[in-house]
Amino acid sequence: MGGEQTAQWRIADAVAWTISGNDVVALDLESSTAHPMTLQETAAYIWEEIAVNSPISTNSLVTNVADAYEVGEEIVRDDVLALLDELRDRHLIRRTTSAGI
Repeated sequence: MGGEQTAQWRIADAVAWTISGNDVVALDLESSTAHPMTLQETAAYIWEEIAVNSPISTNSLVTNVADAYEVGEEIVRDDVLALLDELRDRHLIRRTTSAGI
């Protein structure tokens, strides 16, 4: 799990996304069977953190979410990791090197 904590994340190249109100809607354009994913509240916040601060580490995301919602990192860590797993599985984000390659 240590490698996951320091992983760097960015939005995948073939993803279209938009902000709609307080939500983010993202779609993998490489899949003919993909459905748009709507991210709300904390998930939308995490997406925007990835978009603005790319590449961003898992640890930085956990810290930023905890700070934004004024809770301890241990409270949000599992949820952040679960969302990153789901976004990766749906090909919406990808791991990258710190140099962005």
